[in-house]
Amino acid sequence: MVFRRLPFFTLILMFVAQTAWCAGLSGKDVQGFIGAMQDLKPYYEQYAQEAGSDGSDAAGVMDDWTMSLQQHHELEGMLEKHGFTAQTWPGVAHQVTQAYMAVKLGEDGEDVLGQMRQSVAEIENSKDIPAEYKAQMLSQMKMSMTQMEKSLAAPAPDQEAVKPYIGQLDTVFEWQE
Repeated sequence: MVFRRLPFFTLILMFVAQTAWCAGLSGKDVQGFIGAMQDLKPYYEQYAQEAGSDGSDAAGVMDDWTMSLQQHHELEGMLEKHGFTAQTWPGVAHQVTQAYMAVKLGEDGEDVLGQMRQSVAEIENSKDIPAEYKAQMLSQMKMSMTQMEKSLAAPAPDQEAVKPYIGQLDTVFEWQE
């Protein structure tokens, strides 16, 4: 199964991977996340366009945008409308994203991790790849593997909380199979 995630999903994942875990998710948390993301997405897209983002510094653009949310009271109101504060939003967003990824990747994620581990071993043992490129490739592969492992390790109760909302989350994250 091949998955294609659009840049918005990648940016969200980069952002939420940096935040701390919160208490277990509830259905209300997931519904609030969906509503907040539907409201906030146009603001993020506008911010990225105004920043002239070409996707090469996605994490930087996301960090800048999240900092700017604290300065825009109308956006705080959007978070509050969905049950969040500027302080609670990042943790819940992280949990929902991680649980969503774990559910979406499921067993296929374990298969992909196995393939990635095999690729790392092949790169490490290759004499045809210059050392400079080998180090860069290994670094990128290991970062990707770490992110995937974190996603797959989402607590089972969090995964159960997002399952009833998978279709809506697919729309939020623009997930295509």
